Amino acid sequence: MNITISLVAYAQKFTETESFESLLRMSDIIKNKLNIIVFDNGSTDYSDVALPSGFHSLTYIYNKDDVERGTRIAYETSLTHSNDEWLMLLDDDTSLTEDYLTLLFAELESKDRDREIVAYCAEIYDGRTQISPTASETLDMLLFPKEAGVYEKDISGISSTLTLRKAFIEDIGGFSKEFPLDYLDHWLFSQIIFNQKKVEVLNCQLSHQLSVQDLSSLSEERFYSIFSSEYKFYKAYKPELFCQLNKKYVKMVLKGFLRRDSGIRWKSLIKVMLRRKTNKPEGKRGLE
Repeated sequence: MNITISLVAYAQKFTETESFESLLRMSDIIKNKLNIIVFDNGSTDYSDVALPSGFHSLTYIYNKDDVERGTRIAYETSLTHSNDEWLMLLDDDTSLTEDYLTLLFAELESKDRDREIVAYCAEIYDGRTQISPTASETLDMLLFPKEAGVYEKDISGISSTLTLRKAFIEDIGGFSKEFPLDYLDHWLFSQIIFNQKKVEVLNCQLSHQLSVQDLSSLSEERFYSIFSSEYKFYKAYKPELFCQLNKKYVKMVLKGFLRRDSGIRWKSLIKVMLRRKTNKPEGKRGLE
């Protein structure tokens, strides 16, 4: 069995990213099972760069779309190019290991595999903190990390290393245009739960650098993108937590206004709340 890996690159040259370098370190046995699609959202087109051999296939696609330059278009493009049953989503700053891919293939190729499982993921750590997967029925997600096991409710996480059954994504209409970049991962988990399917968390720990942990490092535009997407997601797909989210934002606005946290752009948060109150959510609700 082969799988397709959708590696999304941004500012850094893809051959120098943590994820691509980790793929190069894989054994020939593993490499020969990987169909890698590098989707580059960066400012430089590296189409002329010689691609290394050893993988079952390696394709480089430079995004020439000036409007949409995020994860959704990368995943959707990879989905249409893939002929495999399973598609792995991979950020450029996640370090894959031989152990994880060996464990993943063992599960995918098992005759006893639960056919209701449509997604597999690893336990992802940023330093000593497990950032994915976590509980989904709370705003304090990082306080409730999920251990290895099979889940059919109360689970969410980041998209990196999330390996999805292609047929399931096609059944739900592909990757939602509501979330071109931020919160597409949470939307994916919500759709798995809504459609009464399962996620298996594999007993393997991987490292990932989560830049959004440090709000002060974010640009004004990036800050707005993250929180407007979060606001949209909870309003449309997690309405039972939406009131709590509004209270959280009000506290953040006050904290930012009083200059107790330089990372909080309080004016942007006010803009998010005022704008989203006048806009109806697109598409169908994932959870009701």
